[in-house]
Amino acid sequence: MPEQPVTSVLKMDRADPIGNSDDGTGRRALHVKSLSQLVSEKFDSIYASYPNSTTEVYAYKLNGTTVATVTVLYVDATKAQLVSVVRS
Repeated sequence: MPEQPVTSVLKMDRADPIGNSDDGTGRRALHVKSLSQLVSEKFDSIYASYPNSTTEVYAYKLNGTTVATVTVLYVDATKAQLVSVVRS
């Protein structure tokens, strides 16, 4: 599946650990305690791709160049249980 631009993938949430939740519209949101600790580089856009049913890949870009990538892996396609979040 090709990368799709998204306008609001990450939400700040200091009360909850890293996790994935439905925002009420059927879209999903990744919650992180501190965004600056996950991606410290400057970025102006985030592109989401879904290579399979248990993996989400978020590419952080600045002027069209990828500056960081965050890969989120789930136990199964329900995405109810998070396995890992890896930044590269």
